Amino acid sequence: MPQENQPLMNRNERRAEWEARYRDGPRPWDTGITPPEVVAFWQEQPPRPQGLCIDIGCGTGTNAAYLAGLGLTAVGVDLSLNALALSQQRRETLPPAVRQRLNFAQADVSRLPFQKANAVYMLDIGCFHAIPGDARRDYANGVVQNLAAGGHFHLYAFDKLPEEKADPDARGLGETEVIDLFTPALSVVDIVRARPDRRPCRWYLLRKDG
Repeated sequence: MPQENQPLMNRNERRAEWEARYRDGPRPWDTGITPPEVVAFWQEQPPRPQGLCIDIGCGTGTNAAYLAGLGLTAVGVDLSLNALALSQQRRETLPPAVRQRLNFAQADVSRLPFQKANAVYMLDIGCFHAIPGDARRDYANGVVQNLAAGGHFHLYAFDKLPEEKADPDARGLGETEVIDLFTPALSVVDIVRARPDRRPCRWYLLRKDG
């Protein structure tokens, strides 16, 4: 069932959950540190990166701020207004030139508020694996539609645990779920089993060719 046809209460309940987490905690994912995998990716790119990047599920804005600091125009998207309020507080601490390149938007990540944004980079650290299974196709379509030719999609996600494989809404991704949802529209550059965090996890790097 498409995300937009889900009962409104379900969407409201999910949003209420994240509002509470960003208001009251705990937030173990909110380290305030951009992952070394993201830093390493950009160290291999041109010395003066340009273009639009979208941080999907941006939380308190750590990574969107990092990307804007590199010279990219960064937009962070999150469902939680409490998260975005914290992002705006972070934005106000940045140099004026970086603030001008950094903005935030409130939205359901399976229905991104953009069309053909031509982003050179889209990043998701721990958001995709948390959305319901029947919203993941819509999410993937949003990434494909908004990524520029030659652009990269960088994803960190938990694996689905063996005992959860029969549950489409369980947190985590199936063994071939990224390939099934994103290819052939995107090609796989790399899949790396990451150092386990709270559970087995991976980094995925995909590119839109053409």
